[in-house]
Amino acid sequence: MNLTIPKNQSQQTAGFTMIELVICLGIIAFALVAIIGVLPVGINVQKDNREETIIVQDGMYWMEAIRSGATGLDNLTNHVDYIRIDETSNRAGYRWEPVPAGAGDNHLFLPGGAEIIGLLSMPVQADLVGPVTVKNWPQVDTRSGEYNYIRAKVRAITGSAVDHAEFAREMAFSYRLTSEVRPVRTVEDWAGYDGTGVGNINSFRKLNFFEVKLTLEWPVFEFGGKERVGPNKRVFRSMVSGRLVNRQINRLISDRNTGQFPEHPNSPFFFFEPHKFSTPNFVTQ
Repeated sequence: MNLTIPKNQSQQTAGFTMIELVICLGIIAFALVAIIGVLPVGINVQKDNREETIIVQDGMYWMEAIRSGATGLDNLTNHVDYIRIDETSNRAGYRWEPVPAGAGDNHLFLPGGAEIIGLLSMPVQADLVGPVTVKNWPQVDTRSGEYNYIRAKVRAITGSAVDHAEFAREMAFSYRLTSEVRPVRTVEDWAGYDGTGVGNINSFRKLNFFEVKLTLEWPVFEFGGKERVGPNKRVFRSMVSGRLVNRQINRLISDRNTGQFPEHPNSPFFFFEPHKFSTPNFVTQ
């Protein structure tokens, strides 16, 4: 018995033609190329947004810690790899690390968060004559040729928990923090006007009104055995109304009245006191 298949039914059961297959493969290839080409851009955008968020949060954290004169943030030793201070008077440089210095080491020890905030709060015009000695402070004359270049390498404070682990120290997101604290200057300073009334006001202002400028640059990475900093930068600025006093950090001795570290005119550790003010009568110019 012979069965005949209608012509129209044989056409319905036929497969794709070569032209249709080529078109399908071309569409798939085009889609793959588009996805592969856009995917790295999306990953980079996500990475940049994450880093920018960390920088903004960390910058605000550092600014408030410095402005408030914080002394109890000992967790900062887990994030600060070092603080380096280069001063122009004798072209010396001092490096501080949260690791005890051993024989042959060239750095000084950063035992706690008070030391970190104290160094980052040092005025740029403070007369630093050694790694742990400042002279002639407080100073009214802001036209001094002194300049302290203070910078720190910091692992992200608000980053992921993985970055906080010790094994991730070399791979964690890091940035360079540069701190500049200086008295606010006005037109009277630039004009050299020293009238009695205005001069006293200017002296009071130089002792109790400061600008804090923090510059964060990222990322920090090692290349060829040298530390390099990426092209990204963000600047944070703020004002502080209150005196800036240097204190001797001794955890066994504290002021009976305030509970803070005792004041010391030669200490390199500076702290803001937003609700207290200095008077020019006690200042030697």
